[in-house]
Amino acid sequence: MSAFASPTPPASSPVTLTPEELSACTQVAQKLRVDGLQLNQLCPRCIAITTINKKLRVDDAVDSYKTFMKAISDFSINSFSDIYANFSDFDTIISPRLISYNVCGLDSLGRQIFWINGKNPVTVEEERDAVRAGWFWFCAIHSDNVSLRQGVTFVIDVSSSTEKIGNEKKMQKTWQSYPLRPQRILIMGAGYLKRLFINGLVSFAALFSKNKVLDRIRFATVEEVTKECGATNVPSYISGVGVGKEGDVAAWVKMRFDNFPEPKLW
Repeated sequence: MSAFASPTPPASSPVTLTPEELSACTQVAQKLRVDGLQLNQLCPRCIAITTINKKLRVDDAVDSYKTFMKAISDFSINSFSDIYANFSDFDTIISPRLISYNVCGLDSLGRQIFWINGKNPVTVEEERDAVRAGWFWFCAIHSDNVSLRQGVTFVIDVSSSTEKIGNEKKMQKTWQSYPLRPQRILIMGAGYLKRLFINGLVSFAALFSKNKVLDRIRFATVEEVTKECGATNVPSYISGVGVGKEGDVAAWVKMRFDNFPEPKLW
């Protein structure tokens, strides 16, 4: 039985890679090994997402993957064994940190909506687990054949975020390292002062990124986001008729992992 509120996000076919994609991913894995990464630092799913988000440009994918691994190493995450922990603490540690994300429907082109709510700032003590949870969500959001190849719509709801921890720039630098390819970035609920603060974070992140997606950021109202995404596709806390209630996210992430079998790259 579905754990989700009606309407349930539509099921999709399991992720499969084309021969061309598989070849490019295998080349990325080989180059990463030559560059000194160990097997426990290589995740076939993450390599596939990175390579396809980089449009099968092998060298760009290698650079992006290494940038991501370097960023998460600042939190003593040095391998995917550190992220997964054999799923042994998913329910107790990872699931609570997924509270920053919301299940959505699909955008008008059938892509996932990568939704972040800003009501729960990451404390210093929670940083490492938040980064681990962020990767689980990042992987889950790409676990269908459309979003993997066409990107996602990225929405950040900052309407309820008020508390500043002091680690915002550090965390923004880390989030920016994820090999993401959003087609548009909508920041919702930001007043004048919040826009100044967010623009400062974006400018800081741009120092560490050559990613053109920074140019795709747009501030938007709740009404504009609801109109663009559709009232039944945004989280239910926005429209009342949307997708996903609190507690749905962990089950959705697990379901999406099952939808993306690890490709054999070595």
